[in-house]
Amino acid sequence: MSVAPIVFIVLFLHLTIAPLSWPQMIAFALGGVLIIIGLSLFLLGTEISIIPFGQLVGSSLVNKRNATLMVIAGFIVGIVITIAEPQVQILAGQVIQFNASISRLTLVVAIALGVGLFVAGSFLRILLNFSYRWTVIIGYSIIAIIAFFADSFYIPIAFDAGGATTGPMTVPFILALGIGVSNVRRSDKSEENSFGLVGIASIGPIVAVLLMAFLANSDPGNGVNEVANQGQGTALLLGPLFVSSFFEVIQAMSPLAFLFILFHFTLLHLQRRQIIRSIEGIIYTSIGLIIFLVGVNGALMPTGSALGSSLGSFNPSFILIPIGFVFGAVIVLAEPAVWVLTEQVREVSGGTISKKIVLVFFSLGVSIAVALAMVRIVYSIPLTYILIPGYTIALLLSFFSPPLYTAIAFDSGGVASGPLSSSFLLAFALGVSQTMGGNPFLDGFGIVALVAMTPLITIQILGVFIKQKTKKNKSQTPPKEAL
Repeated sequence: MSVAPIVFIVLFLHLTIAPLSWPQMIAFALGGVLIIIGLSLFLLGTEISIIPFGQLVGSSLVNKRNATLMVIAGFIVGIVITIAEPQVQILAGQVIQFNASISRLTLVVAIALGVGLFVAGSFLRILLNFSYRWTVIIGYSIIAIIAFFADSFYIPIAFDAGGATTGPMTVPFILALGIGVSNVRRSDKSEENSFGLVGIASIGPIVAVLLMAFLANSDPGNGVNEVANQGQGTALLLGPLFVSSFFEVIQAMSPLAFLFILFHFTLLHLQRRQIIRSIEGIIYTSIGLIIFLVGVNGALMPTGSALGSSLGSFNPSFILIPIGFVFGAVIVLAEPAVWVLTEQVREVSGGTISKKIVLVFFSLGVSIAVALAMVRIVYSIPLTYILIPGYTIALLLSFFSPPLYTAIAFDSGGVASGPLSSSFLLAFALGVSQTMGGNPFLDGFGIVALVAMTPLITIQILGVFIKQKTKKNKSQTPPKEAL
């Protein structure tokens, strides 16, 4: 259901205004099948092991009643999970492809440290019962101050890093940690505290990469590699893709397995049955992620580049804006972490918040984001001209939206910018920018940042609507005395 719309849109464009070669279409179809299989196994594995494990760790840390231990554990978990996140590696590879003067290791370490610090800060916020709204306002105020003095060259990378950090490995674990902590630390803010860790964690990489700009000396330059043709045809070479994806997933799962062993012997002391179940889930997750990455890297990414190259030469160029809107609406439905978040929203809310309505507002937000990204490329609009008013609106809405919806909204921003945004949509934007003669580094990068921003607005607007509807229903309900 989630992948089929992408296949239909690509097929429609192929048959109308953006024809692809038949080998590319066959490769894309094969990739679509692999994504369906991989996504299914991945979701099964996270349901069996990763989410329960994260909830157990979160609740166990609270039960220890040791604030220092919680903060240190949050810092370590944030760093380890981020270094292991394949999506971060993909983004770092795309960045150095356009500017080799940026160290890949430095970029990844900076992102990981940012996540670690802000996950630790999230735990501290819950312990101190500090307002989530003011936490994100302070966080984005810090970003605004640093960005004002930082080299504008790093701003798209920094905000893309904030979105790319929250990938298929990071999101389920961090979401589960938050729910585990809030389940034990019961208060009137338990629902609000169940979410929000992903949103706060996304702030860390932005701050870290902007600070990195003061230590580095780089400029966009003109030495841009060919993007539109990159990777075309590789989708049929399944052997090398499976091998590379296998090692990526081993890199992703090994730190998680290490954390599992560490927390088992120090905090959890699981029963044999729980250990076997967790290992089973990790195996499902690993196999699913391998197959999913093969489909993304071998089919969606080169197809996105090819479509971007083809549509970038289309006249009139503004046709890219409605195409981007439709792409955004369907791409988000295939993001693995989106389904994890919507299911956890349903569980925590006791079914009062429908998965369907959250998905609709998710899709609307990402549609607007991709359309805005195309507007940026077509009319050469600086990223900050969109980000500043966008985040201002999001932060102002936090004063009107219920706290639970604000926390869900800031989580949804990170969740929406998953592997498909970092691969298909980013490759599409880079291909369009290069074909139109722009600077892909300045114009193409930033699409992930927009995808991470717009759901903050749409989900909070949903919260405002539901708040008003609830007030209206209460006002229309007759008092008990009258009954």
